[in-house]
Amino acid sequence: MLANVEFTSKRKRASVVVKHTAPDGTEMARVYTKGAPDMLFPMLGGVLDSNMKLAPMDGQTSYDGEECNELEKLNKVVKKFADSAYRTILITKKDMSMDDFNKLKTDNNQFVKAADREVLELGGLEAIGIFGLQDPLRLDIRDSIALVNKAGI
Repeated sequence: MLANVEFTSKRKRASVVVKHTAPDGTEMARVYTKGAPDMLFPMLGGVLDSNMKLAPMDGQTSYDGEECNELEKLNKVVKKFADSAYRTILITKKDMSMDDFNKLKTDNNQFVKAADREVLELGGLEAIGIFGLQDPLRLDIRDSIALVNKAGI
């Protein structure tokens, strides 16, 4: 691991940077970021399609039979998950040369502080996918709600 940016409830995202070998054998730095879609959408440069080709955010596509751009499509997916009571997490990646990574590190206090490492997440992220997570209710929640209601709260 080359670097990581920890999750905080304020940022609603976390990242890890790892060495990655490109198909041509070049060593790269790959940033993987996961987090709340609304926090990551402004940082997206595009969406990877099923063929791993990068579609631009304003590129035309369709979702549920309607024409839209990639950002609108992502928002519709998030809404669909939310309507089914799922929490959503967007997964992204970004590649950079090791020279670019090292320059960012030098220009940002050697990534000593978490705030110094946040620059790794800024711009050019490629959406890989959105996951919907269900947080099932605890078995005793009904009893707890009944108790609260009985207390008049």
